[in-house]
Amino acid sequence: MNVEPTGPPSCRLLLCLPSLPFARKAARCGLDLWLVVDQAQHAVFTLLTADRTTPVDSHDEVAVADAVTEVVRRNGITHVLDAEGVPAAGVTGAEDLEAVRVLADDYRLEQVLAPSHHPMVRTRTVADAADVPKAVADIGPPAVIRSADREAVVRSEVELDEWVRRLGDGQGPFAVGEFVAGPQVVVTTLTHDGMHRVVGITARQVAAHGVRYLHPAVLDEPEAKRVRATVTAMLDLVGYEFGPAQTRVVLSDHGPRIVRSRPGFGHREIRRLIEVTSGFDVQTELFRALAGVPVHPPLARWFAGVEFFRLPGAEPPCDQDGTSGPRVLAEGPTAELVAERLDLARHRLWS
Repeated sequence: MNVEPTGPPSCRLLLCLPSLPFARKAARCGLDLWLVVDQAQHAVFTLLTADRTTPVDSHDEVAVADAVTEVVRRNGITHVLDAEGVPAAGVTGAEDLEAVRVLADDYRLEQVLAPSHHPMVRTRTVADAADVPKAVADIGPPAVIRSADREAVVRSEVELDEWVRRLGDGQGPFAVGEFVAGPQVVVTTLTHDGMHRVVGITARQVAAHGVRYLHPAVLDEPEAKRVRATVTAMLDLVGYEFGPAQTRVVLSDHGPRIVRSRPGFGHREIRRLIEVTSGFDVQTELFRALAGVPVHPPLARWFAGVEFFRLPGAEPPCDQDGTSGPRVLAEGPTAELVAERLDLARHRLWS
């Protein structure tokens, strides 16, 4: 499928190691498109962009970087994005890349936000489980311990000892953060030319049985406005100029507090919830923005939720996309009905 570009002539896009569906969306938006792809999938992608596809060994970082540099040089590429929609080295300015790095680093983000009106939840990152107790002591209990796919709250030395016993051999790094009481939401944003658009606010709930997401989060407009203002102010302070991001926020008694943020599309299931409830495809809208179409935040006309279940006897819940545990998606006209359907699914799983 070859698509003639219809976007602004100034936009020449290179996607680095994208998935086929992601690249298809860029082509369907009419962008002037080039690809650097894994050599094992070269044949599949040539059907999409013909002579604009460069195969490379995706495990060789130097080879990938060299391929990107060469494609940019030969074709006057203006934008280079990775598979998460994040600007990559090649044509992106040093300041833009630095913003991406800060957003991806809890400690550096905390330092940037500390002098502002939107301080982040205090977080310390350690490489090994053996260093977690010291980080908890620095933060002070209760504390939240997060790894790539696990999360637990420890309120005492006894609970910390139990965490070390059960998960002390787990893979790091580990982020240890202060525990801030309040409901949590995940805020999905799209940024283009420094203009931030909140395209989704999704409720997040962690319990003994797993992690549940509900979209859209049921918030009154003043609370939603405060959440949007907090997240967009954070992106401004970091200097984030382009790309998607997902930011977790806790709604504390003293206002919204940022727990963590990451550049990129983030949880696939959250993107699906946004699309189910509003028809808004976050990935497609990013490409439409590059094609010159303004991003308009969607209006949800439906509710949807997903729950990642933890089986009896398993470790603490996994909230990352790709979990090996079961998950259930439910939808309906009200948030209450979606919650009831997820509760029923959990009951059937345990019975």
